[in-house]
Amino acid sequence: MNVPYADTDFLMALIKPSDWLKQDAEQFLRKYNGSLWTSPVAIIESLLVIRKFGMDAKEVVVSLYELVDVPLMNRETALAAASFIQDEGMNVFDAFHAAFAMNDFIISSDDVFEKAGLRRIALK
Repeated sequence: MNVPYADTDFLMALIKPSDWLKQDAEQFLRKYNGSLWTSPVAIIESLLVIRKFGMDAKEVVVSLYELVDVPLMNRETALAAASFIQDEGMNVFDAFHAAFAMNDFIISSDDVFEKAGLRRIALK
C-alpha cells in the first residue's frame, strides 16, 4: 500500500490559523491520520514560509512532527534549527547547518555560527 506524502501547502493549511485549503486539508488528515510522512524539504520550506505569517518556529516544528512522520530528519534536529532561527536570528539555511553540525566543527566564512556558540573553522 502506498503511503501519502505530505507537501508543504498541505502542512501549512493545517497549522496556519486560517488558510483557503484548510477544510480540504483537514478532510485528508482525518482520512490518512497516522500514515502521513514528509521529507526534510517540507520542514525547511515550512520554516521559510512561516516568517511572513509571524508564526513561532518552535511551535511549528512541534506541530509538523505531530502531524507527519519525517523519517530523514529527527525532531531534535528540526527543533534545534527552530531555536537557532528564533533565539539567534539565523536564516533558515544557516540554522539547519548549525543544527546538523551541532557538536562538531563547522567550516564556514560566516561568524554567525560562533555567535551561536558553535565551534567554527574560519574559512577566511
